[in-house]
Amino acid sequence: MAKKPLKNKEIAVAKKTAPTKKAVAKKTAPTKKAVAKKTAPSQQKSYGGDAQFLASIKPYALKKNEKYMNAKQRKHFLSILESWHTQLQFEQDRTADKIQDNVSNFPDEADRATHEEEFTLELRTRERERKLLSKIIESIDDLKVDDYGYCASCGIEVGIRRLEARPTATRCIDCKTIEEIHERQKYG
Repeated sequence: MAKKPLKNKEIAVAKKTAPTKKAVAKKTAPTKKAVAKKTAPSQQKSYGGDAQFLASIKPYALKKNEKYMNAKQRKHFLSILESWHTQLQFEQDRTADKIQDNVSNFPDEADRATHEEEFTLELRTRERERKLLSKIIESIDDLKVDDYGYCASCGIEVGIRRLEARPTATRCIDCKTIEEIHERQKYG
């Protein structure tokens, strides 16, 4: 008989501990799912601009004695350029859809003026992005013919970190600095 009460105590202890474990598991699982649901759509659908995109780039891990613009580096920059191109193209398409769908008549002149000003700013932004898209396509083409990453003026390496900061860079830092000095002298 001594064994039966022991088993009942063990069962009673097991019953008491099991529900608390389940409660803990139930509390942690929904919070992880909620966080995952909130972050995934915002990364895919919204484009926060060049600065936000460039800040989200995972830096390339340089290795000692690694050849400049090897296959792994070209693949890294190709993925950056293609994802940037995709995001900008998505924004261009979204704006085009917005233009086609947005035929609103505002009875108040102030509302109409505000709407037109916002529309003008968005069009100006899209124009800048259209020019950037052509630079991205040019960089992708340079990457395919092994000209990417080398200065268009002097032919030296642009540098991995500079390309990560500005993936469409075509000049090394020295040539770009000289070009900007000449522009300031010429245009004031």
